[in-house]
Amino acid sequence: MKKTVLLLMSSVVVLSSLSSCVTKEEKDTLVIFMEQESGVEPYQTRMIVTKKFIRVDDGEGAKSFILYNRNKKIVYSIDPDEKTVMAVHEKKLKKGEVLEPPFKLTHSVKEMPEMKDAPTIKGESAKHYQLMTNDKICYDVVAIKNLMPNVVKALKEFHNHMAADSKVTFNNIPKELHEACDISSTTFRPARQFNFGFPIQEWGNNDYSRSLVDFNDDYKADPKLFVFPDGYQHYTVQELREGKVKFTE
Repeated sequence: MKKTVLLLMSSVVVLSSLSSCVTKEEKDTLVIFMEQESGVEPYQTRMIVTKKFIRVDDGEGAKSFILYNRNKKIVYSIDPDEKTVMAVHEKKLKKGEVLEPPFKLTHSVKEMPEMKDAPTIKGESAKHYQLMTNDKICYDVVAIKNLMPNVVKALKEFHNHMAADSKVTFNNIPKELHEACDISSTTFRPARQFNFGFPIQEWGNNDYSRSLVDFNDDYKADPKLFVFPDGYQHYTVQELREGKVKFTE
């Protein structure tokens, strides 16, 4: 909890100064995060959200990026080292097929006590929630209701897209590797951290955490950011799984 308050306090000035930029009209949005994982130094990520795309990268000039085409419902992973573009298409289970978890999953949410000095945007204060599965805390989320709803909607689409792909391959994972929190977030209950507004702070398993650093919801994205580099090899994740991809030298 101490960690949470410290990170929140560092965001108060930035978030408060940007509160006047929030508009009802949906425009392109730029979001900057600071992320951290176990054994990895903190790193910054940039997310650009438009009506047609989500792009996630390391910042200005990044050659490696994730691109989600919201209209075509395809996620692309662009790798400049291998000069490849891998596509993850929308997946659906076969008609009549239902994927059940390997054991019962019971989900609940605990709203934590009100935090002192929590940032306020559009008259809404940040609130802290704990997302639980089978009575275990899986995820902590500090969210602000009604903040960047267009981004929240886009991120729900993205997480649900990836969960649909996970469902197709779920039975290939050995049962002994199934863990309640993990299979809930990746497959059976994706995107639930966005049910309370936009997460300005979140942390979970494996010492993972992400904090909002800055945002601009009156951003004009360069169309070139959503174009693939020339000369890259294209393949689908399904082709990769089936061993059909031969990488060029």
